[in-house]
Amino acid sequence: MTAHAGDDFTLFPESLGTLVPMVMRSRAGAGTRHANRLFAASLADRCSSGDTLELDKRPFDLRAAVPLPPLMRVYLYTMTTHPSERQQGAYRIQIILPNKGRHFDTTDDAYVILAGYNPSLEVFALWDADAHDIGKGIPHSKGVQILEDTLLEAMSLGVARQTRKLRGTDESETVVASRPDTLPEALELRWQLSIERLIS
Repeated sequence: MTAHAGDDFTLFPESLGTLVPMVMRSRAGAGTRHANRLFAASLADRCSSGDTLELDKRPFDLRAAVPLPPLMRVYLYTMTTHPSERQQGAYRIQIILPNKGRHFDTTDDAYVILAGYNPSLEVFALWDADAHDIGKGIPHSKGVQILEDTLLEAMSLGVARQTRKLRGTDESETVVASRPDTLPEALELRWQLSIERLIS
């Protein structure tokens, strides 16, 4: 599987002409731009995006109030499925970072959200970003998965979770799935799971 058609990997430093850390962003394709806007709109009561133009890029930032992290940096990808998936009945995203980077950008102590959205099911998935950004970082176009059953459960109940083994390690992660209308609760859960993982 390759990058989605329409993705343009032109880079956008967060600030030009000043001596401050820069967040590198790529221009997102049409499907991802729609998903970005839906993600932000689902959190309108709890978050604000500093710049609406940022929603045309990957990642984009959201500033939030308690109980969510104060600054969330969202790497959102279109979530797809295919008969050739290693695990039948699974959906996946492929992580492609700006400038073929190997690590998520945590400038300004941002909490990284690794997310996928499937427009047919109208459901989001939230992976444990820290679990995938270890050692030498994230291989280019790395795929991460979630079971269809978990997505269908989220469609029915609002929020669902799934524990999955991390390939090549003895570790596991919990993936959270959510409808757009229950995304605030799903992000609170994702944040809590990340804290628990750090202190365990």
